[in-house]
Amino acid sequence: MVAVNDIGFKGIKFIDVLMIFALWIGVTMPTYALSFDDIQANGEIRVAVYDHFPPYSFKDENGTPAGIDIELANALAKGLNVKLDLHWMTPDETVEDDMRNYLWKGMNLTSDDGKRVKADVMLRVPYDRAFAMQRDDVGHPAHERVHMFVPYQQERWRMVFDAKKLDAPQTAARFMYHPVGVEVDTVPQFYLTTAYGGRLREKSRTYSSITDAFTALGQGDVAIVMGMSSQLEWLHQQNASATDASESLTELAFPLLGRSNWELGMAVQTDYRQLAYALEDIVMVHIQNGDFVRWGEKFGVDYRLPERFLPESDAIAQTP
Repeated sequence: MVAVNDIGFKGIKFIDVLMIFALWIGVTMPTYALSFDDIQANGEIRVAVYDHFPPYSFKDENGTPAGIDIELANALAKGLNVKLDLHWMTPDETVEDDMRNYLWKGMNLTSDDGKRVKADVMLRVPYDRAFAMQRDDVGHPAHERVHMFVPYQQERWRMVFDAKKLDAPQTAARFMYHPVGVEVDTVPQFYLTTAYGGRLREKSRTYSSITDAFTALGQGDVAIVMGMSSQLEWLHQQNASATDASESLTELAFPLLGRSNWELGMAVQTDYRQLAYALEDIVMVHIQNGDFVRWGEKFGVDYRLPERFLPESDAIAQTP
């Protein structure tokens, strides 16, 4: 057995080494996400939402949390009869990274004491069977640490255009003759730079956010903006009072774009199913009483529920 002094720790007692190790453990160990029983006992639930992401989750001009997901987070806390602790997320490169950073592993970049902070539940997670069942490079389940459940919104790609400059684009050929604004690292950006052998690339304009792209539309720098429907609807509402507003929304369904719509739900750590069941019951109440639609209207969004929650006739009408 190698003595402590033999490896360069001369003068340090073994008990000192244990204390240092214990201190290191205390600093690096995560602040664990809580089970349903722990949340009830502590009287608080930590909900992870994306920061600077209107109309879903953002801070208004007074610094007050606002958005559709903030309404939902408050409803979840109220349904459990506990306080809400919002955990603001900065998106990483992929949603897998976000689930790792904020749900099952945690990050220590946002804590004062260096401990890894994890949320109890994460909102706006893709709800897709193929995504949930993905395998990693060695054949193991890629998302075995999380449980994704209860879709609460259907999102889609859409575009807004300058009605003074052109009619509603019906084909992708319009993108060859008019500048199109998109947000960086999104499906529309990938589409414009790769589709049709790159023939749409020359007129594509990339911005750091969809808000910047929409601003460029108002300034005449681009004629079309492609992005998520809810975000474009919210921005369109914000600009509706402008006297020279000429933006119009239209559907977006072009070849090579891939999936034009998808569902969004929640995620918890995989062994917290009791918490997931309780949250799903709360979500179903607010779907059935129309709260989600009202929350959407509050932020200028034509809220689209997942088709499984709609009567057949409404589901057909909602399909783009």
